[in-house]
Parts: sequence; C-alpha cells; structure tokens
Amino acid sequence: MRIILWSCFFLVLSSCGDTAKKGTPASSEESSKSSATAIQAGLPSITLEEMQILYDQADYIDLIFYNMDFSMSVNTKNNVQRVVSFVDKSQPNPNFTCPTMGRIIFQKDGEILIEADMHMDKECDHFVFFKNGKKAFVNNISDQGKAYFNQIFSKVKVAPAQ
Repeated sequence: MRIILWSCFFLVLSSCGDTAKKGTPASSEESSKSSATAIQAGLPSITLEEMQILYDQADYIDLIFYNMDFSMSVNTKNNVQRVVSFVDKSQPNPNFTCPTMGRIIFQKDGEILIEADMHMDKECDHFVFFKNGKKAFVNNISDQGKAYFNQIFSKVKVAPAQ
C-alpha cells in the first residue's frame, strides 16, 4: 500500500514545475478581503454541471502560490481529475477572513475554464471560484485535498500561511 501511495505522490510531483510565476491576478491581502466579502454576500456552491465540465474537459492545471518560491502544474488527465475532486460539496462558514495563499487555473487546450483562489490555513480551507473574472462560487477543500496540499508543502519545505 505504501508503494502505491508513494508512486502516486511521485507521479504528481513529476508532473509539477517548480518555477515561480509572476503577474498574479491580485495580491494575497486584496483577494482575502474580497473573498471574505463575497462569501458573506452569499456566493453559491459550484454547480454539478461546472464540476462535470472541469472533470471531463480540463487537461492542465496551474497552481500559483503567493509568498512562496514554488508553483506547480498538473498535466496528466488522472492527476487533473484528482485535483478537481478536491472541491468539496460543502461551503465554508461565512463569518471569517483568511488570506489567499494561491490561485488555481483550470485549463483546456490552453484556454482558461475557471480559476479559483485557494484559502488554506488553521482557520479555513476553501476555494473561491472566478468565472469570467468575477467571483462565482465558493466551496470547502475536501479532506483529501487538504492532505494532498499539506503533503506537497511538507516535501518542498514550504508551509501554508498561518
């Protein structure tokens, strides 16, 4: 069982780049404030149709982490689908503010399908999705997603914002 888990982990890492990317859409502070406001304004959960599109059509994911000298790309169908599955059906508690730690960009054939800000620290763990440049949905990160990201951060010796 351990061999299978490590094999999966190394498959994911082998599909990752480690070059930092510039030109992020918003600063961490700006995103965290606006995302908290958006959640309080009642953004809905991402629809089943949107999730199905991501699962079926996305072929590439960029993960850009703010304030870290680290980013990664996922470019195999199984790993892309795995990351898509980290979106939980539940929504976060609306009474919080927490920093944005990064941006996830879901793509098909080089075109952006949807983007999401990732909020993950001791008090929150959710995605705020953007559609056509506007906040559209908010969902928690699944337990499997939290474990995945924490494992990657521990292997590259970075930690999410505290």
